[in-house]
Amino acid sequence: MGLDGVEVVMGVEEYFGIAIPNHVAQDILTPGMLVDFIVSQVETRSSETCLSQQVFYRLRRGFKKQIAALAPTVDLDTPIKEMMHKDQWPKVWSAVRADVGSDDWPVTLPRAGLFQDGPSTMRDLVWRIVEELPKPAAKNEPWTRPQIEAQVRRIIRDVSGKEGFSLRAHFVKEIGLD
Repeated sequence: MGLDGVEVVMGVEEYFGIAIPNHVAQDILTPGMLVDFIVSQVETRSSETCLSQQVFYRLRRGFKKQIAALAPTVDLDTPIKEMMHKDQWPKVWSAVRADVGSDDWPVTLPRAGLFQDGPSTMRDLVWRIVEELPKPAAKNEPWTRPQIEAQVRRIIRDVSGKEGFSLRAHFVKEIGLD
């Protein structure tokens, strides 16, 4: 396992308060396998609703209201740069957050660009928001699988700079972690 892989493991251990033995870490090849391991180590509860789906529908409603011309075209793979010019992003994001968001949603978000690390598609934006939702407040409060997935995505993004990857993506071959 390379340095990036070690950073991901350490990030997960710290965030979730678990230990991942080296012999286990070596066998974890995808983000989905990492999520499965975390689920086996922390207390979980089922989620009646899909967080990412809820966030997407709220976002889509907000963007359609702010940019009416988008009505039929907003889906998960819609590039944010096709929705508006970069100069419009802060104002539109603020209005969308005020219309359909909550206090847990980020007040500001960078727009992906040459020198900025921000979400580039609606899918990336959904996961950025889900990452910001509160984690279980107490150590005894259970996690949901979507909460775990969101934090694993955040940790991998922080280490690798990659977004929008599948949970089945291979850490080395597809995400580029060494």
